[in-house]
Amino acid sequence: MIVELVQEDMDEGITSKDIQQELRRQGTNISRSTIQNRLLEAGFKFSRPLSKPLLTQQHRRNRLIWAQSMQNYNWNKLIISDETTIRLHAVGKFFWQRPGERKVVRTVKYPLKVNVWGCLSNSGFGRIVCFQHNLTSDLLCNEIYQNALLPTARSHFGRRHNWVLLEDNDPKLPSRFSIQWRQEHHIITLPWPSHSPDANPIENLWSLIKTKVSNQKPKTIKNLKRAIY
Repeated sequence: MIVELVQEDMDEGITSKDIQQELRRQGTNISRSTIQNRLLEAGFKFSRPLSKPLLTQQHRRNRLIWAQSMQNYNWNKLIISDETTIRLHAVGKFFWQRPGERKVVRTVKYPLKVNVWGCLSNSGFGRIVCFQHNLTSDLLCNEIYQNALLPTARSHFGRRHNWVLLEDNDPKLPSRFSIQWRQEHHIITLPWPSHSPDANPIENLWSLIKTKVSNQKPKTIKNLKRAIY
């Protein structure tokens, strides 16, 4: 019965408390620890669900059209970039605990954070830039593109302008200033379907960095940046 309830709610997700309440409605009283043990025995695990963008039918069509148009594309000439945020004291883990115990994780209301821009290509990881201000067109072009993207391109592709930049649909990217900057520096961009962060392979890099930072438990912004680099 317990396993059946989980399988029925596989799309939405269900907790041991939800299962306990449903069984009570059906006239069966059972502890949550027993429910958890049965689920463990059945091969389930308690973990954070994957986060995926909510897609409309138009989003799905655009993604399919884009994927079909890119089937024969030479992906070896791409530089893929993205931005993420890493916070101090971020709580991102679940814990199994004994009945009556409660693990306390100290948090702050407004945790210090670092914004991170990074890139990669078939030749490897590129440069990473940490910044604490909001990403503006000026910061993007005169700092990130100039000091990170272009040196990465020269390192991975030499002096040839035979590479293409793939980046998300952030509003700063198509601004008049950034478009002109990319044109002046002969940077060609590849169209990217909207609401598709899950299709970007650099998300795997962010996952590795955030795990590394979590394991090192930095206490200051300086140490946070050191852990990122």
